[in-house]
Amino acid sequence: MAAAAPVAELPPPLPLEGSVTPSAWVPPEGRPGLYDAEGRLVLKALTLPELEAWCAAEGEPAPANRALQLWRWMYADPPAGSWLRSLEETLGRQNGFSAKFIERVSPRVTLDGGLVLQQVVRASDGTRKLVFGLTGGPAAGGSIEAVLIPVVRRAGLRDRLTICVSSQVGCAMNCQFCYTGRMGLLGNLTTAQIVEQVVEARRFLAEEGDKTQLTNLVFMGMGEPLHNTEAVLAAAEIVGHYLGLHISHNKMTISTVGLVPEMRSVLERSRVQMALSLHATTDEVRDWIVPVNRRYDLATLTAALEELFPKVVGEEGQGQREEEEAADTGSDSGILQQPCAQPSSISAQRCDASEAPHDASESHQRADDAGTSSSAFNKSRWLPPLEPRPAERPSAEAESSSGGASTSGSSGGVGRGDRSLLIEYTMLHGINDTLEDAERLAMMLSRVNCKVNLIVFNPHAGTRFQPSTDEDVSAFRSALVQRGLVCTIRDSRGDDEMAACGQLGNVGLAFRPSPLLEPPEKFRRFLLPPPPPPVQPAAAAARK
Repeated sequence: MAAAAPVAELPPPLPLEGSVTPSAWVPPEGRPGLYDAEGRLVLKALTLPELEAWCAAEGEPAPANRALQLWRWMYADPPAGSWLRSLEETLGRQNGFSAKFIERVSPRVTLDGGLVLQQVVRASDGTRKLVFGLTGGPAAGGSIEAVLIPVVRRAGLRDRLTICVSSQVGCAMNCQFCYTGRMGLLGNLTTAQIVEQVVEARRFLAEEGDKTQLTNLVFMGMGEPLHNTEAVLAAAEIVGHYLGLHISHNKMTISTVGLVPEMRSVLERSRVQMALSLHATTDEVRDWIVPVNRRYDLATLTAALEELFPKVVGEEGQGQREEEEAADTGSDSGILQQPCAQPSSISAQRCDASEAPHDASESHQRADDAGTSSSAFNKSRWLPPLEPRPAERPSAEAESSSGGASTSGSSGGVGRGDRSLLIEYTMLHGINDTLEDAERLAMMLSRVNCKVNLIVFNPHAGTRFQPSTDEDVSAFRSALVQRGLVCTIRDSRGDDEMAACGQLGNVGLAFRPSPLLEPPEKFRRFLLPPPPPPVQPAAAAARK
């Protein structure tokens, strides 16, 4: 019997005219969402240097010029750009793309950001909540929310407009007081979807005739940004570029529940500001209301803060001068505006600050969206009631000697004395608002370069928590100030339309809500009665 003839190996496909083979371009390592469901490269997921590298691989004779042309059309304000959604939009326009270029690359690339604006919810104080439907990415079919927060400042200072963006659909951190945390994690946003929230906000403002510039950006919407680190840092670099959307890095703030390894990574790789959602001064309380504390307890977290944000000991009175300077100029974070003086009533004491609707009491990501976090939490949609804390943990010195921790003198900005941290602390009646809590907080932060922002709890459906009284908030702040801390009180913005801190999200999208954890016995008298078992939404039931 004759041997079968060998099968001829097919030659590789010929490259497109004027380009090189696709393998010549190396995609950014570890970044999710570079390609859409049809296999097209998402250009809005690339930074400007990465876009230039792609243009060079495409055989462009002047890749830097071509990349800049694409960049300005995607991100620059008119007339230099137009927040482009497709290359075809430029046909026949000045400085547009040639038909030949569009025909060559359009089948393989897309400028679609993966979301569309579905609804605008307007609050009585001028805050606007933008509801987006997701058309691509791991959470396609879901929805997210971003918030535009206006801040009118005194004469001589430019008004601010802060945008609070989401980084995930839902959240896996299961913080007990946060509405977003009740959703569990439904998926990560891609870099393009994070950037597109800013682009769509710019487009919306232009259509409204609102000429106020976006001055600040906070990653404090739905999701824990540091459980989607690669997408978030790339988005920050894109939004911060001076030739595009141009929100300065020192006016961007990333908030986290305290994921210590990821905090180190961000400080090494980025110039953005950081905020920590602390919310408690004892492990007993934080284990309950912020379950990630069972992984990074307060001792571990405090040691990391002292290393990453060391307080530089200055001359006497420095803290008072900081408070006076902040009162005069305001903070550039977009969260704080003015430290409050020492009035008798809380209503007078609240700062006219932009309310960052921070749902960073949350978050997580799916294991199938690899590359965004090394955390073991990526195995589930929310943090379960974790195992009891180990009796002993390695000390900070032991971690450092084993190579697990950066030293204060390391490169990349870790441990620099000029880094300041914003401490976010939600005031919950009877839970974390006593003068003893204030004293513990002051001691905990005594060697940390930080400012404290007190957040009056914004209630939502199904919560068992109640906001602290005005008197308790005022006394808490006064106790911190007397111990040398700079402290402000965040003025709730958009709370009448579920646009305030801890109120973002749509629990109806969840397969089933995240579980409410059992409170310690001594705090139960301060809680509202538990809500009735939720009725499973039809949409969630249909997906089973």
